[in-house]
Amino acid sequence: MPVVNSSAWDSPDRFVTDPDDVAALLRDPRFTVGQLATHLDQIAARGGPRFPHLAEMARHAFAFQTGEAHLAARRATAAFFAAPALTAWAPVADRAFARALDRLEAAEAPDLMRDYCEAAFLDFVRAFAGCPGGADERVLELIRVANNTTQPMLSLKTLGRIDAALGELLGYLSTDPTPGVDPSLERFPAFLERRKDRLSDPAAAPYIALSALVGSHTVAQSLALALYGLLLGDAEHWRAAAEPGWTDAALDRMMSLYPSTLTLVRMAEDDVRIGDCPFHKGEAAVMDVVAANAELRRRVPDGSAHLSFGTGPHKCPGAPLSQLFLGRAIPALARRFPQLALHRDGVRFHVTPLVQYPVALPVTRDARSRRLTGRMVEIRDLDEARAIVNDDDTWSPPRMEPYLTALADRSGRDLDLARLVARNAMFFMSGERHAAIRRAVADSLGGNRLARWQPLIEAETQAALARLAAAAEPDLIADYADPIFRGIAGPVLGISPADPERFDVLAPILQDVLEPWLPIRELDRLQDVIGEILAGLRPPATDGLPGTPLLTRLMDEDLPDTDETDLKALVLVMYGASFNMAHTLGNILHHLLTLPPEDRKCAADPAWIDAELERLISLCASPKYIYRMARGPARIGGIEIRPHETLRLQLLSIDRGVGTGNLAFGHGLHRCVGAALSKRMLRTALPALFARFPGLALKPQRHRYFEMTQTVALATLPCRLGSTGKDRP
Repeated sequence: MPVVNSSAWDSPDRFVTDPDDVAALLRDPRFTVGQLATHLDQIAARGGPRFPHLAEMARHAFAFQTGEAHLAARRATAAFFAAPALTAWAPVADRAFARALDRLEAAEAPDLMRDYCEAAFLDFVRAFAGCPGGADERVLELIRVANNTTQPMLSLKTLGRIDAALGELLGYLSTDPTPGVDPSLERFPAFLERRKDRLSDPAAAPYIALSALVGSHTVAQSLALALYGLLLGDAEHWRAAAEPGWTDAALDRMMSLYPSTLTLVRMAEDDVRIGDCPFHKGEAAVMDVVAANAELRRRVPDGSAHLSFGTGPHKCPGAPLSQLFLGRAIPALARRFPQLALHRDGVRFHVTPLVQYPVALPVTRDARSRRLTGRMVEIRDLDEARAIVNDDDTWSPPRMEPYLTALADRSGRDLDLARLVARNAMFFMSGERHAAIRRAVADSLGGNRLARWQPLIEAETQAALARLAAAAEPDLIADYADPIFRGIAGPVLGISPADPERFDVLAPILQDVLEPWLPIRELDRLQDVIGEILAGLRPPATDGLPGTPLLTRLMDEDLPDTDETDLKALVLVMYGASFNMAHTLGNILHHLLTLPPEDRKCAADPAWIDAELERLISLCASPKYIYRMARGPARIGGIEIRPHETLRLQLLSIDRGVGTGNLAFGHGLHRCVGAALSKRMLRTALPALFARFPGLALKPQRHRYFEMTQTVALATLPCRLGSTGKDRP
């Protein structure tokens, strides 16, 4: 019989998405799951190696069994995994959560997957699945390796690693009571040993126990994915998870929204028709669990009718265990850390055509301000942050020009270009010169001045939509967000490079000027690029533009202590800061497309985008920090601040879901002068994209972030355009 290969996932438009068809297919005995044994037999027939533990798993594990042997094993074990029986294990789970919470509290760089999800899972499953042997990290790594068994067409090397892991784990299983756990709680190996005469093959008991140990890692995967989804959203949703009754009210929907299983696959043993879809003998049927769940939520909004655990004879026997675990783990975490905030650009995923789950979930545990170093304090509290940005008498922007002058004197280095940048970066300015320049810039970029640029914004949006539609591998960053940014920011600011292609290569380094106190080697690199860019700038182009570029207008002003070179440096720094237009657009697109379809169904409506924009900005704006310096001795949040110390306002915690009143663009005298332009672009580009491509979808977890210290910025956001565009896998 043929085995599943990777080509089965080449055409997502052929996936089975109707939940009735999915359910019918999963219940139909003419579709089989038994691919592993066939694959191993084919390897052996070609003279390849044998994998004894994998072969036994292929015969006895629930995921691969069929027929009477499978039914006998399910009947023999059903009582152990039934919800009433699991109630007795709740204290063991709660103890595991408490230990994991303490570990998370103590972690220097807290990570929810490592320090909570997998830590609690391993603590619990060692007792539940009867696996007392082996060191924790070793057992967890073996489970991760062995969990890949269900992937199709694995290499010989990978099969060998899985076989070795299964053999080692088998040696760690025991029927003996687990120390520290109520001895009246019977472990799964002991339960199986007592009932092995009910199995078709009593020798299968150890491998059934082993498959339960390995397969239960999906509990940790599902927990991590649910936490990821919750923490991407508004803070109020996270706070709600700590309230009594959350599990009864919301758990089913969590299970529906965040299945670690992306697709299920079956092979047709004969010509079969399911609904309107014919399947030929030997053909793979790929079922889209996420899409099927979305349709079921349309019918049953509370999510209680989901297919996250499958259905029919191969419905996951661990479903009640997952419900018990997640239903207690999420509220326990929310109660202990009510202000938990996710570093979305640090999240890493394991993703295959079959599964998705986070392998890294870095977080900030709370919103308490704290001293980071002898010279820097991090502010995480919204009220404290607002007080700081509204008090220019106590707190100034970083005084970069004097710092660079002193650094040049001490080092003997020529830092004139770095000083030119610092002198003309508005986020480092203060005093009368800053006020005069700010007024002049606002005359061009203020909200009521930008209407003249709307035709350009719309034209660049339409051009980007056409580019996206024509892309061989559509990417919402390279083919949409970045082209819109370049098409708008350059003309509006008056950036007219002699060599546009070279400028586009060099310009991203301009973002580095957002970070104060750069080391000298970074200053050298920055100076080299600034020098080349300045030398390549031409007078601003004005032909065909609907408005006058900022640089042209500024050159007509009589600004204090400012010459033409200063003005060019000023607009270059603004261009560097304007990359946040593209980054924030990309972040919002990722956020919206990560939401369930029912929560973004109005994204093509400009009025909906306008109403939601401040909330989306507070969740997705790209800047990570705002910096201030103490003009004199001060006190903030119970922390004594010495003169000239730096405050770093961490927007991740400060702004999360605040909506109106967020600090994403700063506030007061140093509010970003490009805020109105950014919002105008977002109001145009967001609904236009969803109107053009209503079937737009992300390729699951294929996005990638830049590694940037000051900015949350997606490097790639691969997508499928849906039925109205080129829909590629």
